[in-house]
Amino acid sequence: MTFYRAFYIFSIAVVFFSIQLLPALGVTTQIWEQQHQKDFESGKPENVSVSSKGELMLAPKLDAFFEDTKEIYIWCLAEDSKGNIYAGTGNGGKLYRITPDGQSSLFYDSPEVSILTLAIDPNDNIYAGTAPDGLIYKLTDDSTPPTTILSSEEKYIWAMTFDDAGNLYAATGTNGKIYKITPDGQTNVLFDSDERNLLCLLYHQGMLYAGSDDKGTIYSVKTEDGAAAVIYQTGQKEVRRLVIGAQGLIYAGTITTAAPQPGGPPPPPGPPSPTGRPAEEKKSKVYRIQPDGIVSVMWEVPDPLILSMMFDSEEGLYIGTGNSGKIYWVNTDGDSVLKGKCSASHILAMHRTANSNRLLLATGNAGKIFELKPDYLAEGTLESKAHDTKVVSRWGKLSWEGVTPEGAAISFATRTGNTAKPNSTWNDWSEELTAAEASQITSPSARYIQWRAKLTTSAVSATPILKKVTVASVQSNTEPRFTSVEVRRGDAPESPSPPKGISMPMESRPPPNPGGDNTKYTASWKVKDDNSDTLQFNVYYKGIDEVNWKLLKKELKKSSYAWDTTAMSDGRYVIKVRATDKLSNPPNLAKSTEKISDPFDIDNSQPTVTDITATANEDQTYQITCTAEDSSSYIQKAVYKIDSDEDWQVIFPDDGIFDSKREALLLHTKSLPTGEHTVTIRVTDAAGNTAVGRATF
Repeated sequence: MTFYRAFYIFSIAVVFFSIQLLPALGVTTQIWEQQHQKDFESGKPENVSVSSKGELMLAPKLDAFFEDTKEIYIWCLAEDSKGNIYAGTGNGGKLYRITPDGQSSLFYDSPEVSILTLAIDPNDNIYAGTAPDGLIYKLTDDSTPPTTILSSEEKYIWAMTFDDAGNLYAATGTNGKIYKITPDGQTNVLFDSDERNLLCLLYHQGMLYAGSDDKGTIYSVKTEDGAAAVIYQTGQKEVRRLVIGAQGLIYAGTITTAAPQPGGPPPPPGPPSPTGRPAEEKKSKVYRIQPDGIVSVMWEVPDPLILSMMFDSEEGLYIGTGNSGKIYWVNTDGDSVLKGKCSASHILAMHRTANSNRLLLATGNAGKIFELKPDYLAEGTLESKAHDTKVVSRWGKLSWEGVTPEGAAISFATRTGNTAKPNSTWNDWSEELTAAEASQITSPSARYIQWRAKLTTSAVSATPILKKVTVASVQSNTEPRFTSVEVRRGDAPESPSPPKGISMPMESRPPPNPGGDNTKYTASWKVKDDNSDTLQFNVYYKGIDEVNWKLLKKELKKSSYAWDTTAMSDGRYVIKVRATDKLSNPPNLAKSTEKISDPFDIDNSQPTVTDITATANEDQTYQITCTAEDSSSYIQKAVYKIDSDEDWQVIFPDDGIFDSKREALLLHTKSLPTGEHTVTIRVTDAAGNTAVGRATF
C-alpha cells in the first residue's frame, strides 16, 4: 500500500469517527413527507381521487342520472335493445323505465316489497325477481299485465341470468336453490345447495357459477344436469358478486359484515367499541379464479361491503361499496384508484349502456342512479392532516412532485396554529404557492401546520397528478423541564414502596441502604426536552441555612449521581441540579434550567445506649431499662439478647412507640436462672446507624 493511499484511508476514518462523536443538533431541519396512499387518505379530500400507488388526481364527474323516486333502494339495472334502462326498487317494489333521451316513468308497480334482480331476453321481455314472495314476473310491455313464471315458495330471487339456449336461471333464498326456466315455461330445481341463500349467478361456457352466504362458498354447476362442485370457500360472510373478465378469469366480491336487506330499513352504523370509536371492520376481498380452478386474493377493499362489480374493458374492475358509497377501479395487478363517492351510502348495482357507453351506478339509502363520467372535475382539493412538530417551529420550503399536463395545474396554501385540530384560532390560509421546487412557506411560526393542495384543469380529459409533498421546518429550541429531583440514602436500587394507602410497620421496613454503605447518598432526577436534545448536568449542594452552593459533580450525562457523605457534617441539606442542552445547540441558542430537591438529612453519627439498669423481681424475672439517644435522627428500632440467646428480640419504649430522638426503653424478662446474666441491647436510628450497649446483672 502506498503512503498516499494509506494516508487517504486514515483521513476518511478520522472523519467518520469524528462524525460519530458529534452530538445531534437540536435545531436541525425536519422534513415532513407525504407520498403514500395512507398519507393522502388521512387528509380531507374534496373532488379528488387517490390511487394505491399514492397518486392524487382529480375525480371523475359523478352526476345525478335518475332521482325521480322516493324509494330507499334501487337494487338492479337492465337495458333493452332500444337503449331503455330499467330500474328495480325497494321498498316499494316498483320498476322504472328511463329512455335514451332521459325521460323516466313508472313501468310497473308490483305487489312485492322489492324487485331485486332483472333480466331481459333478446325479444325485450323483462323478467323481474322479487322479495318477499320469491316470484319472477314476465313483462312484455307497460300495458299488458305481467305473468308469473315462477313461484318458488322462497323469500328471495337474488339473481338471474340466461344461457346461450335462452334458458333462464334464478338463484334463491332462503333455501339456496337454482331454478331453471326453459323458453317454453318449464321449471325445475337445477341445484339445491345446503346454504340458505345463493346471492349471485354467472353463466360462462355451459357452466353456472354461484356465490353463497354464511360459508362464503363459490360453486360451479353444470347447466345440463345440475352437477355441482365447490370451487372455493372464502371464509367471508357472503360472496355478493361474480363477474367474468378476460381470458376466462372469474372475479368474486365478498362481504364481511351485514349488508342491507330487502324490505328492511337502512342499516344502522356499527356498534361502538369499548373505546367509544366505531368497531374496526374487516376488509372485504376480491378473489380471482383462474380457468384451472386456482383461486387467489386480488385485492383487499378498504370498505366492509362489496355490493356491485363490473369488468372494465381496460383490464380492470369497477367496484361499488358500502357503507360510504365509494366506487373504486382496480386493475388485475391489484392497483386501485378511488374514483369517487356517491351521496348515497350503498352502490348496489352497475351497468354500462350498450350504445352510449355510460357507466350507471344504482344506489341505496337513498335510491338513486348516478352516472360516472370519463371527464374530470375542473377543480379539487386535499387538506392534509395537521402535522405536529412538538414545539413551536419556524417554516422553511414546501416542495412537491407530480405531473401537470397542458391545461392542468397544482398549487398549495398553508396554515398554522397551536391546537391539534384546526379551528378559529389558527392563522388564515396563506397565498397560493405555485412553484413545485421549494416555495417559501409564509405562515407564522407555530406548533402545527397543514397544507391544502388545489388541483385544477381546463381540459376535461386531463388531470394533474400529485405524487409527493415535503415541508421543511426547524424547531424553536426550548429549555429542558425537570419533573422531579429526589435524594435517597444509599447507592443501591430504590426499594419498592408499599401499596398506596398502606403504612409499613417501622420494624418491617428495609434498612435505608440494604447491602450498601450508609454514608452513600444518591441524587436522581427526571427531565424532559421537547427537542430530544442531548443534556448535560451539574450537581450542587448546600446546607439548608447556607447561602452559597458548592459544586458536587459537573458535566454528567446520566440522570443520577451517588456520592460519599463522610466528609459532610450531620445536618439538613438540599441538592440543585442544573441541566443544559449546549451539546446539541450552538452557544447562542443553548438553553438551561435548574431544580432544587426537597430537604434531606445527613446523619452519619451513631446513636448511644446508656443507663442500662436491671431490677430483680421476686419471681426471678427482671425489669430492664435504658436510654437510647441520637443527635440527628429518631430512634427507629431496638432489639436485645440475654446471655447466649440465638435470636434478637424486640424491645419497645416505655410509651410503646418509636417517635423521638431520645427513647426510654423498657423490658420485662422471662424467669431467669439464679446467677449472673448479660444483656446486650442494639438500637438503630432512622438513618440506619447502629449502636450496642451491654450490661451484666
